[in-house]
Amino acid sequence: MFRRVNFYSICFAFGLSVLLILAGSRYTDNLSYHPPSENRKNFRNYLKTEDGNDKLPQPLPTTSDGLPNIEKILQKTRTKIRFELSKYNFNDSGVDRLEDLLTESGGKPIRNLIVTTWRSGSTFLGELVNAFPANYYHYEPLLLYEIIQIRGPPYADKALRYMKNFMKCNHEGMEDYFEFGKTHLHQFSHNTRLWDQCKYKKELCFDPDFTSKICNLFPFQSMKVVRVRLRLIEELLADKSLNLKVVVLVRDPRGVLQSRQHRAFCQPSADCWSPEFVCADMISDYVAASRLMAKYPNRLTTLRYEELALNPNATTHKLFKFLRLSVTTSVEEFLQTHTQVDVAGVSSTFRISRDVPFKWTTSLYFNYVDEVQRACAEAMELWGYRKVHNASEMASKDFNPLQPYIVKQ
Repeated sequence: MFRRVNFYSICFAFGLSVLLILAGSRYTDNLSYHPPSENRKNFRNYLKTEDGNDKLPQPLPTTSDGLPNIEKILQKTRTKIRFELSKYNFNDSGVDRLEDLLTESGGKPIRNLIVTTWRSGSTFLGELVNAFPANYYHYEPLLLYEIIQIRGPPYADKALRYMKNFMKCNHEGMEDYFEFGKTHLHQFSHNTRLWDQCKYKKELCFDPDFTSKICNLFPFQSMKVVRVRLRLIEELLADKSLNLKVVVLVRDPRGVLQSRQHRAFCQPSADCWSPEFVCADMISDYVAASRLMAKYPNRLTTLRYEELALNPNATTHKLFKFLRLSVTTSVEEFLQTHTQVDVAGVSSTFRISRDVPFKWTTSLYFNYVDEVQRACAEAMELWGYRKVHNASEMASKDFNPLQPYIVKQ
């Protein structure tokens, strides 16, 4: 009897051990295993049909001596661009096929420029446009100018030359740009298509020959600048070879200045913290927009940040149509993930978007708001921002800072 009980006990212990091992294995697997996305699986299949390889490419192809294999990197990038656009309707962009937008094939890329200023929602808008497939994002090419506004001499000529050259993927003679980037890697990392290569070997980002070559592969190009005022952009609009459209992004100066209070970089520069300077630039941009919209019909549009934040989907569809882009699945996913949840950080683009535009009404003292309104009365009237008359009105949920506006041509 004792032997029979002992035998059953051994069997039970063995069975329990097996179950625990299997459960532990499954738990460990669940921690480490992340199923590949559909796009990743599709890309693997696409590469298999393109070059006979059924595996994803290595992050950075190298030559036998360990140096980056530039030609192989470029070829893999071409393949990825074709994959990303394999189902895209190019008629939405005004052409018949991808080759019509490729410099290598004698085509002309679609180029879009966002002109704005600090803390006006430009990071969000720039990344929204960059969510479009096969877009090459020229992020803040004038970062090296630090915290100034370029309104004319002595910086305007060089700044515009840099902007034009970047859009044409000509990076020669820009030693100061690349030198600055060595200690400010965010100058490159916001350009996700470039950073996909540079994150494995950062020296590639400092090589004007490589950056020019990879830039030239992309059919869609976007740029955002916060340091150049709109009236200077006429030189770029006048260049027919650029095929350029411009978005002028503005924001309520009360919201702009409230947001800038959280950024230490702003304090030393009157261009950044002075309501008089901020609103003088808003007036200048309004006058320039009126003139340029009349001179270059359908080449320039204006957008208030508040409209994008309050109604991101409808506003994005309207904006993308102007930019000659479709609202793709990747753009829809960006909107879904970046407008429904708050992620900490003053530079985060993950926000509950409807809560952002009017945050100034609860975080600023009325005395400061009144000071801003006195300096900005004309700018607010031109761009359609209502004045608030007292602290009680500012705290009221019935107060709507937005009113209609028209850019008179």
